[in-house]
Amino acid sequence: MSEQQAISTGLEVLKLIAAGGIGGTVASCIGNWFVNNKLQTQKHEHDKQIESLKSKLGKKNTVHKLQFEKEFQLYGELWKALVVVRKTAVITPTLDTIDELPYEEKYKKAVEAFNKAKNLFEDHRPFYHDDVSKITRDLLSQCRGYIGSVGQMLNSENFNDELYDKADDLLKKVPEAIDEIEKVIKGRIGLLREAEIVE
Repeated sequence: MSEQQAISTGLEVLKLIAAGGIGGTVASCIGNWFVNNKLQTQKHEHDKQIESLKSKLGKKNTVHKLQFEKEFQLYGELWKALVVVRKTAVITPTLDTIDELPYEEKYKKAVEAFNKAKNLFEDHRPFYHDDVSKITRDLLSQCRGYIGSVGQMLNSENFNDELYDKADDLLKKVPEAIDEIEKVIKGRIGLLREAEIVE
């Protein structure tokens, strides 16, 4: 091959390399543009999803806060009513107590306290935790039975020893049930406070 031909071939090769380099650069720029465009589109979609999730989380946090406030309020009201029931539910004297108040007056106070607690509980039952509901329902059921028996006794004026036994039994059961309700409420409030803090 002549020198002239070699130089000509070398120039052609250099032209091809240069053209390929420019073509490669152009291809690279076009590729980068498509990749950046795709990344921007995906970023925009992810940003929209993040905003949507933040909005849902904000609504959920508001619901948790409202739930906590409502439950806390209702537990306070229920607790006060149950304390009054504890103080008034035992109408007939137990073996180791003597009370000066007439049965009729004690009965009226017990009925009033029971009705207040029962109505408060029934009117707001969906808002109480299941454990609080179960113990409260059982307690009110026992009180209802005993208070009803005292009412029958007062109407018939037939005093019997069985009623005194029920009074002794209720005198033990009411504080135990209220102690259990207290534990559950404290546990529930603790869980709700933790959930509120985690928000």
